[in-house]
Amino acid sequence: MRLATSLNVLFDPQFVSPEEAIERLARIGFEALDFNFCDWLFDGSPFVGEDWAKWVERISKKAVSVGIPFSQSHGPIFNKFGNDERTKWLTQMSHRSIEAAGILGAKWIVFEPESFPGAFDEAHLASLRQRNIDWFGELLKTAEKVGVGIALENNADIFVGRERKLRRHYCSVPSELIDLVDSFNHPLVGICWDTGHANIQRLDQPSALRAIGKRLKALHIADNDGMHDQHVLPFFGTIEWRPIVQALREIGYEGDFTYEVHNSVRPLPDELRDTALHLALSIGKYLLVDSTPYRF
Repeated sequence: MRLATSLNVLFDPQFVSPEEAIERLARIGFEALDFNFCDWLFDGSPFVGEDWAKWVERISKKAVSVGIPFSQSHGPIFNKFGNDERTKWLTQMSHRSIEAAGILGAKWIVFEPESFPGAFDEAHLASLRQRNIDWFGELLKTAEKVGVGIALENNADIFVGRERKLRRHYCSVPSELIDLVDSFNHPLVGICWDTGHANIQRLDQPSALRAIGKRLKALHIADNDGMHDQHVLPFFGTIEWRPIVQALREIGYEGDFTYEVHNSVRPLPDELRDTALHLALSIGKYLLVDSTPYRF
C-alpha cells in the first residue's frame, strides 16, 4: 500500500493553490493523492466555470511533473434523490467530477449511497437498492466513457438529519453496501471503506473488511472519538489500527492507504502545516511498515 492523502489537507483557495499543495505533499514524501471535488463547488470556483477542464489539466500536469499520481477522488455529497434545481446542478457536477477524475488519472471516484425515509424493512431496503442502482447507473455511463470506477462509501447512521426524517442511513452496515455493489456486477463499481464512519457506527472493522474482500477499491483513513466525524490522524481517536491493517493485508487490498485527516492540518497556521504533515507521514509509515514489532 502506498501512503496517500487527500489534497484538501492544504485546501486554502486564497493562499495555497492546488499546484503548490501538490509540490509540498510530494516534497514531504506522500506517494499518491486524492482530489476532493466537494471543496470546489462554491461560486467563483474554477471547477464550476467554463474552463474547468483546462484547470484540471494544469493540476494533472503538476502532479505528473513532481511524480505523485492521483489515485482516487471524491464526488459531491448531497441528497441525490431531491428534485430542486440545486440537486440537478450537483448531479451535473457529479458527472463533471468523474470526467475530471479521468483527466487527473484517478482510477476511482468515491460517492456515498443515498437514503430516503421508510421502515428499513426488507421491502424498503429493496427499494433503496433499486433507487441507488438507477441513480448511480446514470453516473456509470459517464464512468465507462472515461475509464474511472465508482467506489461506494459506507455511511453512518448518525449523519441522518431531522429535516429528512430518516431513521438511519442506507449502507451504514457492510451487508447493505456489499449487496448494493454486487447488484451492479460491474468491474467499475466497488467499495470505499471510511474508517471514521465505521468507528462511529461501532462496527467490527476487520470483520467488515474481510467480508468486503476484493470489492475494496479505496480507503478513507481517519480517526475520531466514536461520536463525531472528526477527520483526525490515527491514534488521535479511539480506533484500534493494527487489526485493520492486518485485515487489509489479508484480503490483498491493492489500493492506497489514503488519509482524510484535514482537521489535523488545516486549522493550523500555514507555517505549521508541513510539520503536521511530516507527523502524518511518520504515523502512516509506522502503520504500514514499522508497526509489526510493536504493540499498539
